[in-house]
Amino acid sequence: MRSPVSSRVTHCDPLLRDFELPIRRVYHPYGFQVEIFSNSADVHQAAAEGWSMYRPTYSDPGITFRIAVQPGDELSPQPAYRAQSHLYTIVGSQQNYACLDFEARFGYAWITRATAADHSWFRWFYLDVMSGCTLAQRHHVPMHAACIAHRGAGVLLFGPSGMGKSTLSYACARNGWTFVSDDCTSIPQNHDTRQVTGRPYQARFREDAPRLFPEFEGYVTRARPTGKVSIEVPMDKLAGIETAQHCEVETLIFLERGESGGCSPLLGEEAMERMLADSGYYGPATFARHERALRRLAGAPAYRLRYATLDEALSELQRLAL
Repeated sequence: MRSPVSSRVTHCDPLLRDFELPIRRVYHPYGFQVEIFSNSADVHQAAAEGWSMYRPTYSDPGITFRIAVQPGDELSPQPAYRAQSHLYTIVGSQQNYACLDFEARFGYAWITRATAADHSWFRWFYLDVMSGCTLAQRHHVPMHAACIAHRGAGVLLFGPSGMGKSTLSYACARNGWTFVSDDCTSIPQNHDTRQVTGRPYQARFREDAPRLFPEFEGYVTRARPTGKVSIEVPMDKLAGIETAQHCEVETLIFLERGESGGCSPLLGEEAMERMLADSGYYGPATFARHERALRRLAGAPAYRLRYATLDEALSELQRLAL
């Protein structure tokens, strides 16, 4: 009679499927659970730098990432991003790449030590993309919008880069408003309120911002991984600035900087059409979920704000809030 095969037999694993990733941590970007397994402290330090300020908020199913770091001095080139059906790939090089399965809420990555050690680069091109794209499937809708609140009533400021979202949101905060986010705000897909989540702990401004806000003098000007230069300002270091992670949206503002014109209501479906046009496309099923979530926001009053100066825009927002 043959003896049973020992459970201690070492199996051939040419694909490194069972590569050991002993460091496990759980994070909550925008309030949703993301569990990361890795063999690198750098991976977790980068995740903590971006997400440690968020607390568990939503009970949606969690996401799991396995991120393996291998020896290597190659810093990943800027990756190419591609998707087919529920699969998404990030390819920087033979040594730096990632794959996501949206249906399984799972992703893995192989990167070099050099890529993991550059926390800003790793977050920008890999970690934030992995989490952002996966969360956007069934968890939340990321919006290119600033968010402020006046006496608890949230105001979303929409507009493409250059419309002054960061500058105007901070100017409001200097005038007694609550700062929630400078350019990235999230609404959950699976809840019935207009509560949104922002990123109130840090904001980025153009390098000439100290002309408007002298308190920014001394903060370091940094080039983002994409090459765009900005000043990163931690909001908790600024005296008199009140921040909040969440607020209930009561008003939508679509910024149009250039010529004076003040506020005028948006009629019909125009606010909805503008929000959908700015929403990332992940296929028809996800688009339908985004549309349902954004339609909750579209129930709030919406305005077009045409302005030429910061004082003019601030005055119009103050008038609307009263």
